[in-house]
Amino acid sequence: MTDATGFHMREEFELDGVLRLDLIGELDLPAADDFLVRVRQLRQGGYPVRVDLSQVTFIDSAGLGALVGTLAGARRDGWDLTLDEEITDPVRRLIDFVGLTSYLWPAD
Repeated sequence: MTDATGFHMREEFELDGVLRLDLIGELDLPAADDFLVRVRQLRQGGYPVRVDLSQVTFIDSAGLGALVGTLAGARRDGWDLTLDEEITDPVRRLIDFVGLTSYLWPAD
């Protein structure tokens, strides 16, 4: 599904059995809602998921909130959900600005 800003998601199973969920375009309020709906479906299906942000061209507080909330719920409930570390500059700037780097990608 593509919204008016061109946001869409693409899915592919990787060799390790994890479903890679590529987020493409602007991750704003309407896109965050679409993301949350799809993530709930994947979670109900029991799939381990790796979210790829390497093609996100813009992210706002709603998009960041959706990512943080989803990750927090996954950690709390033991669901295998991770964020790929390759991200675009706009995403990195926002994450750095709000100080979430170590939360999103904790050191092993």
